[in-house]
Amino acid sequence: MAYYNLFVPLQAVAANVVYFDLFNASGSGAIVEVKSVIPVVSGATAVTGVLGVDIFLTKTTAVGTGGTAATQEGTGLTTCTFSGHDNQQPLPALITARLTPTGGATAGGVLSWCSLSAEETASTTYGNAPDMVCFDYDDCGFITLSANKGIRVVQGATAALVGNIGFNVMFNVSAK
Repeated sequence: MAYYNLFVPLQAVAANVVYFDLFNASGSGAIVEVKSVIPVVSGATAVTGVLGVDIFLTKTTAVGTGGTAATQEGTGLTTCTFSGHDNQQPLPALITARLTPTGGATAGGVLSWCSLSAEETASTTYGNAPDMVCFDYDDCGFITLSANKGIRVVQGATAALVGNIGFNVMFNVSAK
């Protein structure tokens, strides 16, 4: 079993935006177990809004298209990238992610949601945002992505918002 992080850089909040998707395509020969999806609100953007940002973690039934594909072992601070905990284990090519996909990433069942403050002085801004996979359970498990399954995070319909949100996603991959 190999362990990976998906770094999803900061993006401007916007109504109905799909921040990212993670997809395990048929033929990857792998099972993906998503351990955590943690939103991170930027404290470097001055915000004095009163509205929160509602974000939803959902299943997907199709791979994302458009947007920007994640790289492997990228070094950019503004690009989506996979990083392996063991650099000897490359991620199977058919496990993909996209930053702000413009198509695909078809919504499946809702897994969880949270409301975050975009206010830079709010406690959720500095590392206290909830894990969207495992809340407060002692042993909560993970989300399994078998062939042709994925996840995405999408913002709700409220448009009068400002601020930037990124995500830290942790998962492991094992052979089928």
